[in-house]
Amino acid sequence: MSDRAGDSPKNQAAVAWSVAVMCYNECGSLKEMVERTLATMRKTGQSFEVLIVDDGSTDGSGMIADELAAANGEVRVLHHSPNKGIGAVLNAGYRETRGDTVAILPADLQFAPEDLPRAMEASAAADVVGITRAGRHDPFGRMVLSFIDRSLVRLFFGVRAGDLHWVKLYRRRVLNAVTIESTTPMVDTELLVKAHRMNAKIVELPLPHHPRTKGQSHGAPLKTIVKTFVDLLKLRWRM
Repeated sequence: MSDRAGDSPKNQAAVAWSVAVMCYNECGSLKEMVERTLATMRKTGQSFEVLIVDDGSTDGSGMIADELAAANGEVRVLHHSPNKGIGAVLNAGYRETRGDTVAILPADLQFAPEDLPRAMEASAAADVVGITRAGRHDPFGRMVLSFIDRSLVRLFFGVRAGDLHWVKLYRRRVLNAVTIESTTPMVDTELLVKAHRMNAKIVELPLPHHPRTKGQSHGAPLKTIVKTFVDLLKLRWRM
């Protein structure tokens, strides 16, 4: 199935909030994740959309996403075929949405949708809200890689970030002002560094990080880690 998300965002009415849901083989949690997100956002009383980015799932997640979109007017689906990787998912989440502010959430429920309003409140006085994982539930090796990543970004760009590759809220004006060239998980870093360079107001907010209870972690393979590091060096060279 080719990429599709209905009409282009440019052809749709603007909304206050966009929540993009990253999904790759998350049939065990996707439905609950989206339904909890819908319930939470509806309670805010603000206009919103939910865009599910299905990155070539092979476990039936794509069908679940289509069913959620058919049953809920706020939901759209973008299918990637074949799997394109997290860099493409992040780019789609930021570029194929239409909200004044955008958040990208994982479908695995390690971020609770019920915590989103706290981040929304923080965004009232900021251009970027970076969520840091309080009580992080990740393997030790992944946390070591994250520490190295944060240290390099601080060294190369002077950006102090408590959590580079987790949930962030971006104002549309920041997204529109930045050109993203990375195609790996470095999308997150490049966007944050460029937002910092344009003097965007960036705040951090610690929110609970929940253990995965369904499905399997899709940690980056060595090839992706190496490519991400190369992208980091390329960004340093460009800037």
